[in-house]
Amino acid sequence: MQLNREKIQKTVTVSWPFLILALYILLNSILILHHENWRDEAQAWQIAKQLSLPDIFRQLKYEGHPCLWYLILFPFAKLGFPFGCIGFISLFFMAIAVWLILKKAPFCILVKVLLVFSPFFVYYYPVISRSYCLIPPLLAWLAALYPRRKEKPLWYGAALALLTQTHIFMIGLSFLLSFSWFMETVFVWRKEKTGHKLPVQNIQGLGISLASGLFLIWELLGSATTNASVDVHISSSLSSNLHRINVASQWGMDELLKMGVDDPTWKILRLLLVAGAVVLLFYSWKEASIYIGTSVMQVLMFAYIYLASPQKAMLLAHGLVFVLWIIMEEKKEVRMWKWFWQLALAVLALMATNGHKPLILNDMDQAYSSSKEMAAYIREHVPEDVPLIAASDIAVEAAAAYLPERVIWYPITENAVTFLVWDGVRTGSITYEEMLERVKKQYPDAKEIYFLCGEENNVSGWEEQLPQMQELVRMEGNASNESAVLYYIQMPVSK
Repeated sequence: MQLNREKIQKTVTVSWPFLILALYILLNSILILHHENWRDEAQAWQIAKQLSLPDIFRQLKYEGHPCLWYLILFPFAKLGFPFGCIGFISLFFMAIAVWLILKKAPFCILVKVLLVFSPFFVYYYPVISRSYCLIPPLLAWLAALYPRRKEKPLWYGAALALLTQTHIFMIGLSFLLSFSWFMETVFVWRKEKTGHKLPVQNIQGLGISLASGLFLIWELLGSATTNASVDVHISSSLSSNLHRINVASQWGMDELLKMGVDDPTWKILRLLLVAGAVVLLFYSWKEASIYIGTSVMQVLMFAYIYLASPQKAMLLAHGLVFVLWIIMEEKKEVRMWKWFWQLALAVLALMATNGHKPLILNDMDQAYSSSKEMAAYIREHVPEDVPLIAASDIAVEAAAAYLPERVIWYPITENAVTFLVWDGVRTGSITYEEMLERVKKQYPDAKEIYFLCGEENNVSGWEEQLPQMQELVRMEGNASNESAVLYYIQMPVSK
């Protein structure tokens, strides 16, 4: 009987991570199958599909994002995989992160499960497929490598280099980890005087990280002027800047938890965050400084570059998981603080789950974007020899990705809709009459067209022509500018 009990316990110990991982993959696979990809997902896919490798790097300055996600998508897009598979690519990387958390993280089983099935790991990164999905597995890999960075400096440097190439929000963490590692290397060298030479492999690892940082500067050089969505405006008033940073912090916390962080709630949370930062600094000043510095950089980006969103705000939670992981690995003997920080992670995961659950369920019940259904409707009902014309490229970008065999022509740029180039040309406007003239020039034999409109369009005056149009289908999307209407129009006879 005792032997059987030990055998069962051993089986459970070995099997539970596989079971949790399988449930995680199953849950997110169901969510992927109910999710309609939108333009931000289509943008990276279409860049990888339409451009050569040199052209991808030339495009990055318009995107404001590093190269790694595009390079991962590149072979799948070029080999003709359907756009819908992008979610399973994201899920693959998030499954790696989950496995590393389950097997390597120094948290108790309950905290691991709460984290894995919280919105930090469910839906936002594996289902809404963007470069964010690369960050958790790389942070988990870095956390596992951190205690052995002296023994495996090349691997540690490579992990830092890859983290730099995931997202602009990771620049701060990658830089601070690299700088800390450099100072640590110099300190040990000065203390031990090891042959009066810095450890060669450490320098090589640091060189890999530095090379990635320099490469990132080259990749994004000029983004501030070429990317129309970037508008950095720093006030000359200190009080105005502090107010803006405070509001950005409050907004970021609201996007992280989705619990309605009003002003009174934010005052309480702000005090708790400051107190937590002080305690964390006292507990482990070096790692805490890295996390606090990273968080400050992210908040400044929320204030001055990119507004906070759930995916961006959740990077703060992933950073906390990472820093607590490496701290608890190094301070295994301090049991009281270990349980305190695990409780904090559990509470954070439960609050986020409660706040984000309605949004996740809403994607199950309603269309996130009209793209998938609109592409299916066009494929079935719109003849291939009749031109498809877009009044808005934003509204139809994802539909075009779902429909690679058809051309959706955009009269503003006079090109097919693929990916968006974030410059002033595509945001221009023309009248309905100018649109018809351009269509006639592009398709001189066309006697009829199908006209695809979004919520915001770059063809003015088309609403006045509604009596001459036949509305075929109207599809709603929950995301901004992801609803679309398809009209049938008979081209006017030339005089």
